[in-house]
Amino acid sequence: MKRLIIHTLRAALLGALLPLCSCEQEVRPVEATWARPIFPEEGSTLKIDFFKPDDTQVFTWEARPGATYRIAFDVDMHFENACVYDMGPKDSLVLTNSEMLDMLRTVWPDFSGVKRFFWRVEQTRGQEVRTSWRYFNAIPQVESFTDERDGEAYGACQFILNDGSLMTIMADNLRATVYADGEPLVVESKTAAGDGYCSDPLYVQQVGRYYTWAAATRLTWDEAKAAYLAGEPVQGVCPDGWHLPSMDEFAALREYFGNDASAVKDPSYWPTSSLASNSAKMNIAVTGFYWHEGMTFLTDPTFTARFWSSTPRLQGMQFAYGDSASADDPDRAVLLSLYDDASTFNIQTYRVVPASENHMYPIRCVMDPM
Repeated sequence: MKRLIIHTLRAALLGALLPLCSCEQEVRPVEATWARPIFPEEGSTLKIDFFKPDDTQVFTWEARPGATYRIAFDVDMHFENACVYDMGPKDSLVLTNSEMLDMLRTVWPDFSGVKRFFWRVEQTRGQEVRTSWRYFNAIPQVESFTDERDGEAYGACQFILNDGSLMTIMADNLRATVYADGEPLVVESKTAAGDGYCSDPLYVQQVGRYYTWAAATRLTWDEAKAAYLAGEPVQGVCPDGWHLPSMDEFAALREYFGNDASAVKDPSYWPTSSLASNSAKMNIAVTGFYWHEGMTFLTDPTFTARFWSSTPRLQGMQFAYGDSASADDPDRAVLLSLYDDASTFNIQTYRVVPASENHMYPIRCVMDPM
């Protein structure tokens, strides 16, 4: 009986050892000495809130006993023009959003949208130097802002357009009653007035103010033409650091959405709610318009929403419904139209003749490059 037990134990021990012997190479535990980044993870996206400069971004790595560290940032993995931080034995680098933006613009002065950056951990232990790098994407983020001239707070939406650029656009209609420098508007703005939705204070707040094109741009038609041809943004009635969308920016936004306007419509205020999902959180309500500055009630308040651009109607431009400009037209300017019975964006032009057919529409401002 004793021999049987001994034989059984030997067989069990041999069975346990056989898998180890069959390995091609025995793996022995070793002390890891290489530099190791931890956070942010490879390929992650850092959103740097432009209007929260004191919030922080944190980079961490594994700190090993007896080692010191240098952290480098650059636009490629060669780190030839890097911004470097000596961290001593620490295991993390904490930068405020303001410091982060300054640093990224040191290595890439044109940083104002989506950009890939690399960061490297350099570890020194005695005479041994080890390095590891990762990459991350950075976006200057804006979710909301406050207009300094009147304390009005606005939401903002950000979209990475088809060309890779970043657009930051208001998620609310503008409510300003003076220009950013405090000067009065060249034509006074209006609020929603009339029957139906206009009796709802929440609706009146959401649709903001209505502006003539002259008040919106604060330019003559010829000045607006020159600005468009030069590719210069037009601040007009927008807050400092923001501008009226150009026709090209509206076209880029339309292309981004694949010409599906349902994503930007707030179903709360569109009769055909099946064509309004507001999935992009732009909160666009049906607004109608004032026919001219002397009108006291809205036209089409349950059918259309239109927004002024800074662009006048110029020869060669193409618009919705087969409209083509055969010549410059100093009586018209470009806008973006949405209709209740359609889910498309339409770039059109309407008249801006004072005291006659001088249409007044809401405004969505676009943020200047940060």
